[in-house]
Amino acid sequence: MRNRIFLIIFSVIVVTLSALILIYTLSKRVPMNDETVVGNNPGNLYNGGLFLEMGDTVYFSNPLENDCLYTMSPDETNLKELTSMGVRSIVGAGKHVYYYLDYSKTNLSGDLKGLGRVSTFYGLYRCDYDGDNQTLLDRESISAVQLVGSNLYYRVDTGSKAGLNSIRIDKQNQKTITSELLDPSCALDGKIYYSGIDLDHDLHVMDTLSENSSSIILSGNIWQPIIQGDYVYYIDAAHHYRLCRTNLISRTTDVITNSRVDFYNMNEYNIFYATSEAGNQTLRVTRLDGSGNTVIAEGIYHALNLTSKYLYFKPFGVDNVMLHVPVDGSEMPSTFRPQK
Repeated sequence: MRNRIFLIIFSVIVVTLSALILIYTLSKRVPMNDETVVGNNPGNLYNGGLFLEMGDTVYFSNPLENDCLYTMSPDETNLKELTSMGVRSIVGAGKHVYYYLDYSKTNLSGDLKGLGRVSTFYGLYRCDYDGDNQTLLDRESISAVQLVGSNLYYRVDTGSKAGLNSIRIDKQNQKTITSELLDPSCALDGKIYYSGIDLDHDLHVMDTLSENSSSIILSGNIWQPIIQGDYVYYIDAAHHYRLCRTNLISRTTDVITNSRVDFYNMNEYNIFYATSEAGNQTLRVTRLDGSGNTVIAEGIYHALNLTSKYLYFKPFGVDNVMLHVPVDGSEMPSTFRPQK
């Protein structure tokens, strides 16, 4: 009888421990995304990936706090610090956010968050949506990142991994896809649209759902492509870096502006672009077909990032200042000062 009671108690303990181990394992598992998920819009990523709007939260690199990762509401309230070091190339989906951590910028004031003061930390990182559980995915010098489905595609600048790489969001299956220094920022429906670097500057498409097979879909000297509807928008480097769009069905091309475009971003209604031409140093907005071209601000600007409510941009040569303007044009540009 005593042995039977002992066996029952032992069995209960084993089952309980097994259940606890299973619960713990499942809690640490990184859930996979839908295969067509994209981590940020390409216009933001071409401009440093400083802002990401995910659900009702905006993740951003805060220029007032050494570019550390912060969150806020789209109306710029409810400010919260997530890291104590600078970030860029922010992408995300589901329960996780991914970014390049820049060890050269550290917030030395206030309470330390995340990885603390250690300046040797850098590379591609993952964290929970609330900033917890920061995890290194790859310690490389990275200049461009995009999330496509459950894989991060990223450009490594130097070393043995130089070129376009990918890694699954749970840190598995890391590989170098090509040594060509391709920019994966423009992605849609499981496909990456990119400009050729080594052999041509045509527009290529890589199918991430079909063993990363690639083909040319438009010839030219094309930079920073953005696919929207039937059109690809791009900087036409062959013609003074003007901004164009080409209908991928009819193959007709429209010139959005003949000005030399340094940086641009767009939403479903408007294109925002910066030019530093002599006599035309301005930030401007135009409709998708090039009509209604209007000056937003005089001066030379970069880092054009969009959320649903604001366009954010930086004056050239000033790191710790960012301006913003409502995307609907309801107010004049002003200094960005998020509130707690």
